[in-house]
Amino acid sequence: MRSLILATVIAFSAAGSALAGQAGEVEAVSLTVYNSDLALIREERSLQLDAGTQLVVLDNVSGQLRPETVHLDTNGGNVAVLEQNFDYDLVSRDKLLQRFIGKTITLRDDYSKTEMTGRLLSVSSGIILEVDGQVLLDPPGRIILPSGAADQLLLRPTLSWQLASAAPLSTRATVSYLSGGLSWNADYVMVLSADDSRGSLEGWVTLSNYSGTTYDNASLKLVAGEVNRVRDEMDYAMKAGAAAPMAEASMADGFQEESLFEYHLYDLQRQTTIRNNQQKQIGLLSASDFPVKKVMVFDGMNGGDVKVNVEFNNGEENGLGMPLPAGTMRVMKADSEGELQFIGENNIKHTPRKEDIRLFIGNAFDVKGEVTQTEYKDLGNGYTASYKVKLKNRKEKEAVSVTVPVVVYGEWKITASNHDPIDKDAWTKEFMVNLPPDSEKELTYSIQVTWK
Repeated sequence: MRSLILATVIAFSAAGSALAGQAGEVEAVSLTVYNSDLALIREERSLQLDAGTQLVVLDNVSGQLRPETVHLDTNGGNVAVLEQNFDYDLVSRDKLLQRFIGKTITLRDDYSKTEMTGRLLSVSSGIILEVDGQVLLDPPGRIILPSGAADQLLLRPTLSWQLASAAPLSTRATVSYLSGGLSWNADYVMVLSADDSRGSLEGWVTLSNYSGTTYDNASLKLVAGEVNRVRDEMDYAMKAGAAAPMAEASMADGFQEESLFEYHLYDLQRQTTIRNNQQKQIGLLSASDFPVKKVMVFDGMNGGDVKVNVEFNNGEENGLGMPLPAGTMRVMKADSEGELQFIGENNIKHTPRKEDIRLFIGNAFDVKGEVTQTEYKDLGNGYTASYKVKLKNRKEKEAVSVTVPVVVYGEWKITASNHDPIDKDAWTKEFMVNLPPDSEKELTYSIQVTWK
């Protein structure tokens, strides 16, 4: 358990007497981490206060703590926070030397075994020392400061309170605050079958901690969704309300998912230690042998390469069904020797259950397309146009299907084509062209657009 020392410092009551409070070690710590460099941290510890006013100091808190979000819950105790301070100006060479500008310091040259004493003038671009009326720039020697020089310098970020307690109090208190320096994202690995018709998926959470402290045996929850924040900060209730029932866990001791307002919460079913300056990966989900579809798309209106997409449905029947947080999905496939090879990656958005995912992973090498406008006529209140799309499949043994979308905004229709169009939405129609191995085909179509 992380030892967060709750020390008492000399304080004063209304009558002017010094009082002392005590707190034990942290008994429990929990983190709720968001996608955008933000975490809600809760720590519980025993707290003992005398009646009156006293100063209580917490060290080893997050170095990116946001003091305006700190909340102290004394579990019913009649305690008021009169004043709060967050000190994070930690000790360093420059900060220590700056305290002695204008004062006398000593330089000891261990090589010549000599010492030099002078008045420190500046440390901004190296040591500038005045010795016997002469100004020396970067004189050699090891700097020796008087004893007690670091007495008031901070070794760790410190949060201090001036508390007023109506009566002596012994309780288990909870301290909650928002902090930067903690974030997470999702990473996925999909493996395709030999014929590209089936897939397996593993999902991982990558958690980063640069907050300046370690969280031992912490309870961990992750929030996926676009949480609105004002001026890069968040006025967030420290006590969560009732949540929706949890979904079934994706793996033993892994994450359970639940709805939280318009977001999704992923609750790790065990404790974990998150060290400072550490990236930690935790399994999120696993699904195997579900149907996928390889879809080739050639944008006939804009030309370009034939794009290769992999599609699948995030449904329970596929062994999935957990809302997938946004992240990077990497696709692998085994070669003829059975060794997995990387074939592409792309980002996915937050994806609810039962929704389709189309993942663009690269451009086709052996399948090409060309588009030509063969006719155009201005109608005054619109126009007509005709197009020819030439598709080529140079694979020797594999037949492919190429989808050709046609997108026109406004009122329009297809007046003629040599393939049947499929209506997708008000502005989009698609043609599906099947190409046998080592073959070419032409798609021709005409459109009429009317302006109002």
